[in-house]
Amino acid sequence: MSKLIDRTEFIPQSGTAAEIPDGIAVKYYQYWPEQLQEITPDSCREIMKNLRSGQRENIYLSNNPDLEVDIMVLESGNGLFALEYIRDNTGMVGEEAAWFSTYDPEYLDSDEETDIECSDGQSILLRKYTIADKEAVMTAIEYFIRTGTLWDGIPWMKSWREIAKEDQ
Repeated sequence: MSKLIDRTEFIPQSGTAAEIPDGIAVKYYQYWPEQLQEITPDSCREIMKNLRSGQRENIYLSNNPDLEVDIMVLESGNGLFALEYIRDNTGMVGEEAAWFSTYDPEYLDSDEETDIECSDGQSILLRKYTIADKEAVMTAIEYFIRTGTLWDGIPWMKSWREIAKEDQ
């Protein structure tokens, strides 16, 4: 018999964060529940303007038009930001299906809920997965759009599930 075990690893912020390069590496974005759109240099500028101004509080970014693999998601509101990168959203287990999220070390042992209205209209975000550093979150989003990878200028909490066999 086997069971799922939750695993967590904390990835610290780099001492010298990577600078944002030019170019576009991520193909699609979506302001839920609107249609998926292609990212161009012009739309990248518009995305960042909308997010920085607070005109938009959530976005999905991915190279996968089905939004099932390699997805970055922002949910925000009331000065808090929850940024998550999901490697594989198809229900797989193992480290290859890990998800990475921002976190607040002061709330790691708490299940306090935020009042962020999630784009899907039903999810609840816990305070431990949020940060208040808007500029760092905006930089991480733009870095992801331009490189397709996580920005090392903020710490990330990496989580995944493993299958462990129980002793019989």
